[in-house]
Amino acid sequence: MGGLYKYFGNVYALFLSEKTKAGFEKFIFLTAIIAYILHFTLIFLVSNGMLLPSAVGVDRNPNLLSAVNTPFSIILIYEIYLLIYYLPSSITSYLGRQYEVVALILIRKLFDDLSTLAGNESNTIGFGELKSLTVSFVGLIILLSLIFLFFYINGKNRTQKETPERCSKKERSFIISKKIMAFGLTVFFILLFIHSVISLKNIDISVSGFVYAINYTSKIFFNNFFAMLIITEVLLLIFSFNLTNCFSKIIRNSGFIISTLLLKMSFMTEGVYNIIAINIAVAFGVAMLAVHQLYKRKLQ
Repeated sequence: MGGLYKYFGNVYALFLSEKTKAGFEKFIFLTAIIAYILHFTLIFLVSNGMLLPSAVGVDRNPNLLSAVNTPFSIILIYEIYLLIYYLPSSITSYLGRQYEVVALILIRKLFDDLSTLAGNESNTIGFGELKSLTVSFVGLIILLSLIFLFFYINGKNRTQKETPERCSKKERSFIISKKIMAFGLTVFFILLFIHSVISLKNIDISVSGFVYAINYTSKIFFNNFFAMLIITEVLLLIFSFNLTNCFSKIIRNSGFIISTLLLKMSFMTEGVYNIIAINIAVAFGVAMLAVHQLYKRKLQ
Protein backbone atom coordinates (compact mmCIF):
# COMPACT_ATOMS: atom_id res chain seq x y z
CA MET A 1 0.00 0.00 0.00
CA GLY A 2 2.87 2.34 0.85
CA GLY A 3 4.49 1.68 -2.53
CA LEU A 4 1.22 2.40 -4.33
CA TYR A 5 0.77 5.69 -2.46
CA LYS A 6 4.38 6.67 -3.25
CA TYR A 7 3.79 5.91 -6.95
CA PHE A 8 0.59 8.00 -6.92
CA GLY A 9 2.51 10.80 -5.20
CA ASN A 10 5.09 10.82 -7.99
CA VAL A 11 2.42 10.85 -10.71
CA TYR A 12 0.50 13.57 -8.87
CA ALA A 13 3.64 15.71 -8.56
CA LEU A 14 4.22 15.33 -12.29
CA PHE A 15 1.01 17.26 -13.01
CA LEU A 16 0.13 19.24 -9.89
CA SER A 17 3.33 20.09 -8.02
CA GLU A 18 4.58 23.63 -7.37
CA LYS A 19 7.39 23.06 -9.88
CA THR A 20 4.95 21.92 -12.58
CA LYS A 21 2.69 24.90 -11.84
CA ALA A 22 5.62 27.32 -12.24
CA GLY A 23 6.71 25.70 -15.52
CA PHE A 24 3.17 25.66 -16.91
CA GLU A 25 2.73 29.30 -15.93
CA LYS A 26 5.82 30.31 -17.95
CA PHE A 27 4.64 28.22 -20.91
CA ILE A 28 1.17 29.83 -20.87
CA PHE A 29 2.70 33.30 -20.49
CA LEU A 30 4.98 32.87 -23.52
CA THR A 31 2.30 31.15 -25.61
CA ALA A 32 -0.25 33.91 -24.91
CA ILE A 33 2.24 36.65 -25.86
CA ILE A 34 3.37 34.89 -29.07
CA ALA A 35 -0.21 34.09 -30.12
CA TYR A 36 -1.35 37.67 -29.46
CA ILE A 37 1.56 39.24 -31.34
CA LEU A 38 1.10 36.85 -34.28
CA HIS A 39 -2.67 37.43 -34.49
CA PHE A 40 -2.26 41.20 -34.08
CA THR A 41 0.49 41.33 -36.74
CA LEU A 42 -1.60 39.43 -39.28
CA ILE A 43 -4.56 41.75 -38.75
CA PHE A 44 -2.32 44.83 -38.94
CA LEU A 45 -0.77 43.67 -42.23
CA VAL A 46 -4.17 42.98 -43.77
CA SER A 47 -5.60 46.31 -42.50
CA ASN A 48 -2.76 48.23 -44.17
CA GLY A 49 -2.90 46.32 -47.45
CA MET A 50 0.44 44.58 -46.97
CA LEU A 51 -1.17 41.14 -47.02
CA LEU A 52 -4.18 39.74 -48.81
CA PRO A 53 -7.03 38.63 -46.48
CA SER A 54 -7.37 35.36 -48.38
CA ALA A 55 -3.70 34.56 -47.72
CA VAL A 56 -4.17 34.21 -43.96
CA GLY A 57 -7.92 33.78 -43.73
CA VAL A 58 -8.89 36.93 -41.85
CA ASP A 59 -11.81 39.24 -42.55
CA ARG A 60 -11.48 41.73 -45.37
CA ASN A 61 -11.84 44.60 -42.86
CA PRO A 62 -10.44 43.06 -39.68
CA ASN A 63 -10.50 44.80 -36.32
CA LEU A 64 -7.40 44.90 -34.14
CA LEU A 65 -9.46 44.29 -30.99
CA SER A 66 -10.35 40.79 -32.18
CA ALA A 67 -6.76 39.74 -31.49
CA VAL A 68 -7.38 40.11 -27.73
CA ASN A 69 -9.62 37.04 -27.82
CA THR A 70 -6.64 34.79 -28.56
CA PRO A 71 -4.50 35.36 -25.41
CA PHE A 72 -7.62 35.33 -23.19
CA SER A 73 -8.50 31.87 -24.48
CA ILE A 74 -4.99 30.68 -23.59
CA ILE A 75 -5.07 32.32 -20.13
CA LEU A 76 -8.36 30.54 -19.45
CA ILE A 77 -6.55 27.22 -19.78
CA TYR A 78 -4.14 28.27 -17.03
CA GLU A 79 -7.00 29.41 -14.78
CA ILE A 80 -8.64 26.01 -15.12
CA TYR A 81 -5.35 24.38 -14.19
CA LEU A 82 -5.14 26.60 -11.08
CA LEU A 83 -8.68 25.59 -10.18
CA ILE A 84 -7.62 21.94 -10.11
CA TYR A 85 -4.31 22.76 -8.43
CA TYR A 86 -5.97 24.44 -5.44
CA LEU A 87 -8.57 21.69 -4.88
CA PRO A 88 -6.45 19.71 -2.35
CA SER A 89 -5.54 22.91 -0.48
CA SER A 90 -8.92 24.51 0.14
CA ILE A 91 -12.48 23.88 -1.03
CA THR A 92 -13.17 27.62 -0.71
CA SER A 93 -10.18 28.59 -2.89
CA TYR A 94 -11.29 25.91 -5.34
CA LEU A 95 -14.72 27.53 -5.65
CA GLY A 96 -13.16 30.98 -5.84
CA ARG A 97 -11.11 29.84 -8.82
CA GLN A 98 -14.33 28.72 -10.51
CA TYR A 99 -15.67 32.23 -10.12
CA GLU A 100 -12.46 33.69 -11.57
CA VAL A 101 -12.69 31.37 -14.58
CA VAL A 102 -16.26 32.51 -15.25
CA ALA A 103 -15.18 36.16 -14.89
CA LEU A 104 -12.49 35.62 -17.53
CA ILE A 105 -15.05 34.01 -19.83
CA LEU A 106 -17.24 37.11 -19.48
CA ILE A 107 -14.27 39.44 -20.11
CA ARG A 108 -13.33 37.47 -23.22
CA LYS A 109 -16.91 37.65 -24.48
CA LEU A 110 -16.97 41.40 -23.81
CA PHE A 111 -13.82 41.88 -25.90
CA ASP A 112 -15.41 39.80 -28.65
CA ASP A 113 -18.56 41.96 -28.60
CA LEU A 114 -16.50 45.16 -28.64
CA SER A 115 -14.43 43.99 -31.59
CA THR A 116 -17.62 43.09 -33.47
CA LEU A 117 -19.11 46.54 -32.84
CA ALA A 118 -15.83 48.26 -33.71
CA GLY A 119 -15.79 46.44 -37.04
CA ASN A 120 -19.35 47.51 -37.87
CA GLU A 121 -19.32 48.89 -41.42
CA SER A 122 -22.09 51.41 -40.65
CA ASN A 123 -19.89 53.04 -37.97
CA THR A 124 -22.95 53.48 -35.74
CA ILE A 125 -24.08 51.79 -32.54
CA GLY A 126 -27.81 51.29 -32.00
CA PHE A 127 -29.68 51.64 -28.73
CA GLY A 128 -30.04 47.87 -28.40
CA GLU A 129 -26.31 47.31 -28.79
CA LEU A 130 -25.51 50.11 -26.34
CA LYS A 131 -27.98 48.67 -23.82
CA SER A 132 -26.43 45.21 -24.17
CA LEU A 133 -22.92 46.61 -23.64
CA THR A 134 -24.03 48.58 -20.58
CA VAL A 135 -25.59 45.48 -19.02
CA SER A 136 -22.40 43.52 -19.72
CA PHE A 137 -20.20 46.20 -18.12
CA VAL A 138 -22.41 46.54 -15.04
CA GLY A 139 -22.77 42.77 -14.72
CA LEU A 140 -19.00 42.30 -14.90
CA ILE A 141 -18.37 44.98 -12.25
CA ILE A 142 -20.91 43.34 -9.92
CA LEU A 143 -19.35 39.92 -10.55
CA LEU A 144 -15.81 41.12 -9.79
CA SER A 145 -17.09 42.84 -6.64
CA LEU A 146 -18.76 39.61 -5.51
CA ILE A 147 -15.56 37.63 -6.13
CA PHE A 148 -13.59 40.17 -4.06
CA LEU A 149 -16.21 39.91 -1.31
CA PHE A 150 -15.97 36.11 -1.41
CA PHE A 151 -12.21 36.12 -0.78
CA TYR A 152 -12.50 38.99 1.70
CA ILE A 153 -15.01 37.04 3.81
CA ASN A 154 -12.82 33.97 3.63
CA GLY A 155 -9.87 36.06 4.84
CA LYS A 156 -6.62 34.31 5.63
CA ASN A 157 -8.13 30.89 4.89
CA ARG A 158 -7.45 31.53 1.18
CA THR A 159 -3.73 31.12 1.63
CA GLN A 160 -3.79 28.36 4.22
CA LYS A 161 -2.56 25.06 2.91
CA GLU A 162 -3.37 21.75 4.55
CA THR A 163 -0.36 19.51 5.08
CA PRO A 164 -0.72 15.83 6.07
CA GLU A 165 2.05 16.16 8.70
CA ARG A 166 -0.03 18.55 10.82
CA CYS A 167 -3.39 16.80 10.38
CA SER A 168 -5.27 14.01 12.09
CA LYS A 169 -5.76 10.61 10.45
CA LYS A 170 -9.22 11.59 9.17
CA GLU A 171 -7.91 14.88 7.82
CA ARG A 172 -5.04 13.11 6.07
CA SER A 173 -7.53 10.75 4.43
CA PHE A 174 -9.60 13.72 3.30
CA ILE A 175 -6.54 15.46 1.80
CA ILE A 176 -5.57 12.27 -0.02
CA SER A 177 -9.14 11.95 -1.33
CA LYS A 178 -8.99 15.53 -2.63
CA LYS A 179 -5.65 14.82 -4.33
CA ILE A 180 -7.13 11.76 -6.05
CA MET A 181 -10.09 13.84 -7.25
CA ALA A 182 -7.76 16.63 -8.39
CA PHE A 183 -5.74 14.13 -10.39
CA GLY A 184 -8.95 12.70 -11.87
CA LEU A 185 -10.02 16.23 -12.86
CA THR A 186 -6.62 16.74 -14.49
CA VAL A 187 -7.02 13.59 -16.59
CA PHE A 188 -10.57 14.61 -17.53
CA PHE A 189 -9.39 18.12 -18.44
CA ILE A 190 -6.62 16.74 -20.69
CA LEU A 191 -8.98 14.28 -22.42
CA LEU A 192 -11.64 16.96 -22.88
CA PHE A 193 -9.06 19.36 -24.26
CA ILE A 194 -7.78 16.73 -26.73
CA HIS A 195 -11.36 15.99 -27.79
CA SER A 196 -11.97 19.72 -28.37
CA VAL A 197 -8.80 20.00 -30.47
CA ILE A 198 -9.77 16.94 -32.55
CA SER A 199 -13.21 18.45 -33.16
CA LEU A 200 -11.48 21.45 -34.77
CA LYS A 201 -10.09 19.36 -37.62
CA ASN A 202 -12.95 20.29 -39.98
CA ILE A 203 -12.63 24.07 -39.57
CA ASP A 204 -11.33 26.43 -42.22
CA ILE A 205 -7.54 26.66 -42.19
CA SER A 206 -7.59 30.35 -41.38
CA VAL A 207 -7.26 32.76 -38.51
CA SER A 208 -10.93 33.75 -38.52
CA GLY A 209 -12.00 30.12 -38.81
CA PHE A 210 -9.82 29.15 -35.88
CA VAL A 211 -11.14 32.01 -33.70
CA TYR A 212 -14.73 31.07 -34.56
CA ALA A 213 -14.05 27.43 -33.70
CA ILE A 214 -12.54 28.38 -30.32
CA ASN A 215 -15.62 30.45 -29.43
CA TYR A 216 -17.94 27.65 -30.54
CA THR A 217 -16.19 24.78 -28.77
CA SER A 218 -15.37 26.67 -25.56
CA LYS A 219 -19.04 26.82 -24.59
CA ILE A 220 -19.35 23.03 -24.97
CA PHE A 221 -16.01 22.54 -23.21
CA PHE A 222 -16.96 24.58 -20.14
CA ASN A 223 -20.43 23.07 -20.00
CA ASN A 224 -18.92 19.57 -19.78
CA PHE A 225 -16.15 20.64 -17.42
CA PHE A 226 -18.54 22.29 -14.97
CA ALA A 227 -20.67 19.13 -15.04
CA MET A 228 -17.59 17.22 -13.83
CA LEU A 229 -16.99 19.88 -11.17
CA ILE A 230 -20.48 19.23 -9.79
CA ILE A 231 -19.73 15.49 -9.53
CA THR A 232 -16.43 16.30 -7.80
CA GLU A 233 -18.06 18.61 -5.28
CA VAL A 234 -20.73 16.06 -4.41
CA LEU A 235 -17.95 13.54 -3.71
CA LEU A 236 -16.16 16.16 -1.59
CA LEU A 237 -19.35 16.69 0.41
CA ILE A 238 -19.72 12.94 1.00
CA PHE A 239 -16.08 12.60 2.11
CA SER A 240 -16.42 15.63 4.38
CA PHE A 241 -19.13 13.82 6.38
CA ASN A 242 -16.42 11.46 7.61
CA LEU A 243 -14.27 14.40 8.63
CA THR A 244 -16.77 16.58 10.47
CA ASN A 245 -20.40 16.73 11.56
CA CYS A 246 -20.23 20.52 11.89
CA PHE A 247 -23.56 21.85 10.61
CA SER A 248 -22.12 25.09 9.23
CA LYS A 249 -19.47 23.28 7.16
CA ILE A 250 -22.02 20.85 5.74
CA ILE A 251 -24.32 23.74 4.81
CA ARG A 252 -21.38 25.66 3.30
CA ASN A 253 -20.23 22.73 1.15
CA SER A 254 -23.82 21.99 0.08
CA GLY A 255 -24.24 25.66 -0.86
CA PHE A 256 -21.03 25.54 -2.89
CA ILE A 257 -22.46 22.63 -4.91
CA ILE A 258 -25.62 24.63 -5.60
CA SER A 259 -23.47 27.60 -6.66
CA THR A 260 -21.54 25.44 -9.14
CA LEU A 261 -24.80 23.96 -10.44
CA LEU A 262 -26.14 27.47 -11.03
CA LEU A 263 -22.91 28.36 -12.87
CA LYS A 264 -23.36 25.37 -15.14
CA MET A 265 -26.96 26.39 -15.81
CA SER A 266 -25.75 29.86 -16.79
CA PHE A 267 -24.08 28.32 -19.87
CA MET A 268 -27.56 27.44 -21.12
CA THR A 269 -28.56 31.12 -21.22
CA GLU A 270 -27.58 34.02 -23.44
CA GLY A 271 -27.19 37.77 -23.15
CA VAL A 272 -28.63 39.52 -20.10
CA TYR A 273 -29.98 36.28 -18.61
CA ASN A 274 -26.51 34.75 -18.75
CA ILE A 275 -25.00 37.62 -16.73
CA ILE A 276 -27.87 37.56 -14.23
CA ALA A 277 -27.56 33.79 -13.77
CA ILE A 278 -23.79 34.02 -13.18
CA ASN A 279 -24.16 36.79 -10.60
CA ILE A 280 -26.92 34.90 -8.78
CA ALA A 281 -24.67 31.81 -8.63
CA VAL A 282 -21.71 33.76 -7.22
CA ALA A 283 -23.90 35.77 -4.84
CA PHE A 284 -25.30 32.51 -3.46
CA GLY A 285 -21.78 31.20 -2.87
CA VAL A 286 -20.82 34.44 -1.11
CA ALA A 287 -23.94 34.21 1.08
CA MET A 288 -23.19 30.60 2.05
CA LEU A 289 -19.61 31.48 2.99
CA ALA A 290 -20.79 34.49 5.02
CA VAL A 291 -23.28 32.33 6.93
CA HIS A 292 -20.57 29.74 7.60
CA GLN A 293 -18.17 32.37 8.94
CA LEU A 294 -20.95 33.83 11.09
CA TYR A 295 -21.57 30.40 12.61
CA LYS A 296 -17.85 30.02 13.36
CA ARG A 297 -17.55 33.38 15.10
CA LYS A 298 -20.79 33.44 17.06
CA LEU A 299 -21.52 29.81 17.93
CA GLN A 300 -18.15 28.06 18.14
